[in-house]
Amino acid sequence: MSLSISALARSLAAVAVGAPLLLFGLFRAFPGWDASIVANDEHFWIVGGTSLAALLACIVVVASARSLRETRLLFLALAFASVAGIFSVHGLMTPGMIADEFYASVPVSAWLSVMAGATFVALSALEMPAAVDRAIRRFGAVIFAWAVIGIAAYIVLSIEVDEWLNDVPTDEREVQYAFAGAAMLLFAFAIYRYAQAYLFARLPSQAAMVVALALLFQVPPILLWGTVWHVSWWVYHATYAAAFAVLFAGWVIETRRAGSLRVIADALSMRDALAQLNRGLHAHVLELVDAIEAKDVSTLGHVTRVSAYALGIGKQMGLPAHELRSLVLAAQMHDVGKIGTPDAILRKRGKLDETEFAEVKRHALRGERIARGVPALRQVAPVIRAHHERLNGQGYPDGLAGDEIPLHARIIAVADTYDALTSDRPYRHALTHDDALAEIRRVTGAEFDPRCVDAFLASIGETEARAA
Repeated sequence: MSLSISALARSLAAVAVGAPLLLFGLFRAFPGWDASIVANDEHFWIVGGTSLAALLACIVVVASARSLRETRLLFLALAFASVAGIFSVHGLMTPGMIADEFYASVPVSAWLSVMAGATFVALSALEMPAAVDRAIRRFGAVIFAWAVIGIAAYIVLSIEVDEWLNDVPTDEREVQYAFAGAAMLLFAFAIYRYAQAYLFARLPSQAAMVVALALLFQVPPILLWGTVWHVSWWVYHATYAAAFAVLFAGWVIETRRAGSLRVIADALSMRDALAQLNRGLHAHVLELVDAIEAKDVSTLGHVTRVSAYALGIGKQMGLPAHELRSLVLAAQMHDVGKIGTPDAILRKRGKLDETEFAEVKRHALRGERIARGVPALRQVAPVIRAHHERLNGQGYPDGLAGDEIPLHARIIAVADTYDALTSDRPYRHALTHDDALAEIRRVTGAEFDPRCVDAFLASIGETEARAA
């Protein structure tokens, strides 16, 4: 049986993730292979390249975010910034570069970069108490600015005051064990949390983040047990660099698919927003929905309008209060699966080809998968999946017909279609209110539930009467 491309990619990723520790283990098991390689210039350039990659990663996160108010993005940017700044000292102070002799800042900076990076990346994956989250959202830019100032001060002091880190006990074995153990625990926690995010939407940038963290997880033990200036010691430098190479590979794939850097921030912050929903903080999820709408400027306000139309239909049909709440939640989240749809497709002017339309249709399945992973959304997952089904069985993704389609999905289908018809899209101009209603009436019974359409017409009529 031949492996699919995705299965092969997963297998290669698994091998790549385990390669550093496996390679390191071989050098430790066969000391003769662990040759001495003293190369100050190469060390400077490898460390410098890794530090620049971390700085670029920080810039990408900041540039792709709408603001640094999102907890996950703030701490992730700080993780990359701290690695960039602190690890750069490890390279800059290599004997023969800025300094003529060996100073404590070289080993101290290696350990501190790992600890700082692990701490901030774990904080990026941590669900903060509501009060802390509000404070971070309010002062995110200030926190980031002061952290950057602190990192810059560390670099300047390390260069100008040669011996200022001499008393930091990173040369003591007990301290090294403590640092390595703590960093590995923090990275393991972050891997678990970011893997959860990947399982929601399965986006390339999320997968790359998990693999990059798995590589970083292996840096502390190799740093701890590697022999300085031997091949085993160089493995940790290569692993550090490989983590950022993988990260950028995922980001490049993501941005090529989406046509925008913004999808990176949206993907990385998704799990944070959905976690807030479980805690009852709906504003966070609406920010995520706004982010998804922003992928296609022609649909701005779409979720708000569809939710209002669906609520009006539900009231006309006499749904109880608890069902109305569930209906509105489903309407708010019905397009959440578009987080993985390329911007270039959503914004295309003109008719989609078969491949592009097939990609668009995947948003219903992706949205259901995301919803099933969030306890607060599980009840609406079937509705999210079925909101493009049609009464005659000609919809997608399952070709459901009649009462096989959940009632709430039938309601949202009417609301969604009316708003789509009366909104400008890249491929056509908006219809008038009357023309849109005529089109909906034309396909009622074939595509739309007549009861839902009647309730919608009654709701629209009441709205017009109140406006008059």
